Amino acid sequence: MDKEYNPSLDFDAFTAGIEDGGLRSSSAISILVCYILANCEEKITAQNIIDAIVDGKIANYFEVSNAISKMIKKGHFTENENGYLEISKDCKFAVDIVEKDLPITIREKSIELVRKLAEREINKKENKVEIKEKKNCFEITMHVSDIDKDFMVLTLNVPTMAQAELIRDKFQQNPTEIYQNLINSIFN
Repeated sequence: MDKEYNPSLDFDAFTAGIEDGGLRSSSAISILVCYILANCEEKITAQNIIDAIVDGKIANYFEVSNAISKMIKKGHFTENENGYLEISKDCKFAVDIVEKDLPITIREKSIELVRKLAEREINKKENKVEIKEKKNCFEITMHVSDIDKDFMVLTLNVPTMAQAELIRDKFQQNPTEIYQNLINSIFN
């Protein structure tokens, strides 16, 4: 009787920095990278994938970086001029066949982590924040933008750089929600 192949059983990957239940197989890591690209609707970069998988303690940094590099060299996906990865049809088809070899918790966690990182990166690019040191405070100016047009520019003065950085980080997590809340507050 033939046994079904399960790439997660080949423990050939570095495991430093991963939690119990993380991926310990180079082939499983490659499958996960392809799975993420095939199933994530956001535009994502190699760094988004690396950061999400490493921050989630799913796989080792060097293993993920190596998997991405190999997959690009093999033509399973490409990196466009903006740094976003695009999956090939062959790789997408292969993922449909082997994705069930990955634990569902790993699949769901990785997609959610990558989605959040990709969204935040896009927010940073599209919605600029400047922090300037003034005489007695720090001035933080936040822009809610769409391509080349600002919908809102909000400037706040705060006493410390730490507060300005905290506001910047919170703003960049979801500038659209801040814009909507402010508009709702004005009109309610």
